[in-house]
Amino acid sequence: MGAGALDPVRFVPEVGSTNDVAIDAAREGAAHGWAISAGRQTSGRGRRGHAWASPTGSLYLSVVLRPGVPMQHLIALPAVCAMGVMDALHQIGLAGHVGIKWPNDIVARIDAQNGAFDRKLVGILVEARSSAEGPFAVVGMGVNVQPVQVEKHIAADAMSPQALGPISLEELLGADADAPGLPALAECLRDAVVARVDAWAAAVRAGSAAAGPLAPILAEYFDMVPMLGHQVAVLSPTGQVMNTGVFAGLDMWGRACVMTSAGEQTYPSEAVSLRDL
Repeated sequence: MGAGALDPVRFVPEVGSTNDVAIDAAREGAAHGWAISAGRQTSGRGRRGHAWASPTGSLYLSVVLRPGVPMQHLIALPAVCAMGVMDALHQIGLAGHVGIKWPNDIVARIDAQNGAFDRKLVGILVEARSSAEGPFAVVGMGVNVQPVQVEKHIAADAMSPQALGPISLEELLGADADAPGLPALAECLRDAVVARVDAWAAAVRAGSAAAGPLAPILAEYFDMVPMLGHQVAVLSPTGQVMNTGVFAGLDMWGRACVMTSAGEQTYPSEAVSLRDL
């Protein structure tokens, strides 16, 4: 399903949750690629229902996605959308600085050549829904544009051992860089995500996802995940270490494959997080 000419991204100064607004709009018939951005959220949320503080100085953006594929294939959208965000960040000059933290958050490093990807730049939340028109999804993105304080950026119930400290576009690009303004950044992110989703959906409809919904993008996705091949801890949502081993890859359904002392174990992103050791 190609997006065609996309409407401008709508902007509101403050909203409860851009994802909630986008879900409601989709249920009322909003088209593929419809998007809303806000300067502040009062009821933002992250994965597993965590509250997510959303202070002024960041960009909050949600996009309606109607890829036209079976509902069960939407499990690939977090990875596909993360790749789209990476495309947009590369366009504004951050190639080498950014990577994907499985399954879909964007992490960064100051030095484009060396150093660990140990700071969080973008949080991404994909929520799939159904309506009379069929299944759809909404992808929400929170981008740190200006430096933020940890205690304001991460809600208390999300402060777990696997939580990374934040970093901002301003810190990565430099305060004097010719960075895009919020409206241009929102358009760039939306367009890049929709382009990735459209390409993936076309591959699914062509039969390339017979082995699993991530099959069309898995090889390229691997190249964007700097933690692959590293020794990691497998953490429960409360931060308890469940296992350790080498992050060996992903299967076609997006589950992490960790080579442990007892052999290869697979973990869904809904149940665990990974931390570099």
